[in-house]
Amino acid sequence: MSSATALAFQLPAAPSSVPGRMNAHLLNVTFETPGGERRSAIGGGESVAEAIAAARGELPAGVDWALARWNPLYGE
Repeated sequence: MSSATALAFQLPAAPSSVPGRMNAHLLNVTFETPGGERRSAIGGGESVAEAIAAARGELPAGVDWALARWNPLYGE
């Protein structure tokens, strides 16, 4: 038996709960306050709207953040 064959017998099986794919969209999103302050955050989701919502969740609370722009980092 070769060392490669012996190694193959020792590798654990992949868990069956691994999802078939990752988020369909990964975005770099920029938000802006009415006063002109800007913040960027990265969000991912199955849709662009879901990815933007995930990025919005990373912003400081209690501030009125408006979507300024977004750029895809990964997506369909």
